[in-house]
Amino acid sequence: MASFRYSAVKDSGERVAGTIEGADRSLAISRLSEQGLHPIDISEEGADTGSSALFGRTRIPRQELTGFTRQLAWLLQAGTTLNRSLEILTKESFSKPLSAVLSAVQSDIRKGRSFHDSLAATGAFPPFYLSMVEVGEATGTLAPSLDRLAGAREREQKVRSKVVSALTYPVMLVVLSIGVVAFLMVAVVPGIKDMITNSGAPVPESAQMVIGVSDWLIANGLVFAIFIAVLAAAMALLWTRTSLPRTLRSMALRIPLIGKVLMKSDTAQFCRVLGALSAAGMSLPSSLKLITTTVTDRRILKATQEMEVALRRGEDFIAPLERSGVLPPLLARMVKVGAETGNLTPSLLRVTDILDDQLDGMTERSLALLGPIIILTLSVFVGFIITSLMGAVISINDLAL
Repeated sequence: MASFRYSAVKDSGERVAGTIEGADRSLAISRLSEQGLHPIDISEEGADTGSSALFGRTRIPRQELTGFTRQLAWLLQAGTTLNRSLEILTKESFSKPLSAVLSAVQSDIRKGRSFHDSLAATGAFPPFYLSMVEVGEATGTLAPSLDRLAGAREREQKVRSKVVSALTYPVMLVVLSIGVVAFLMVAVVPGIKDMITNSGAPVPESAQMVIGVSDWLIANGLVFAIFIAVLAAAMALLWTRTSLPRTLRSMALRIPLIGKVLMKSDTAQFCRVLGALSAAGMSLPSSLKLITTTVTDRRILKATQEMEVALRRGEDFIAPLERSGVLPPLLARMVKVGAETGNLTPSLLRVTDILDDQLDGMTERSLALLGPIIILTLSVFVGFIITSLMGAVISINDLAL
């Protein structure tokens, strides 16, 4: 009896991994299902997994993976065989990680492994991607599945690009504001400080506070800069190894304006992924299980888990989505009607288009508001510094009189 390594999801949404024995892969999957586990990836232990050892931590850039998927879909739709398509794409000007992964995949396919198993063995493809490929292979619709997958990834990247672009300008303003205030404290305040302290005139409390901050920055500026650099390096190191991105995103969701944009983006992505899986022919329970491994927002995750539970119990699985408030009432009803009439996939895709349009408008409005708010905040800080120092200078002139 063979032993298989697996990665699966529990009913609670928790992801687990381990080994299980079975006469073959299908029996191992059945045994996992009996235990209440929903497999994401499963491979025979001791089998040829060289590609997994080499590429288990490979990170392929999103845009490059999307470009590869789109080109592979085009070649398959043109009637080219999978092996020939991979041979052609391996010679394309992709990055070294992706080219190496494609070579390993092509080698595995020649050994008789399925395309899905070959991709999974590299460890470089996300669960959503692998599931779409597996469904396409099982139903004989690999080319259309890859085409829908590429389309979904392209729309997701378009939305992501809009959100990043919207946040770039405010971030630049914040950095500029910090730089201006730091320059005033380090380069301007010390010169005025000598004049104030040498005059013997009483120094207002606000000026004392500004001078105190300036002295601290001058005395500890280098240590503070090193601390910031070390903190940035630590965050970059932990970014892909811990739940830091999820924690920071949860914090960002509480920020006015920015939180609404991120929430709308997460909701659109949820509908887009569910619609793509549904269009590929994956069952709704399996789709919801898979989505729980990709969702970052807790409200959407909770709604997804409740939908899956309601579906297993034969209850109205759209009700948890309505209660969560993740979707506006009208859009939630659109999904509900689509489920009742057997048109869930078109309804989800239409709702995704509406959410994308709403996200565009919200992004533009948020950007229009954030800029003036940051500039106004900078003006308050600079105005406070100047007013405090001018008050001290005026008191010197009064003393001279």
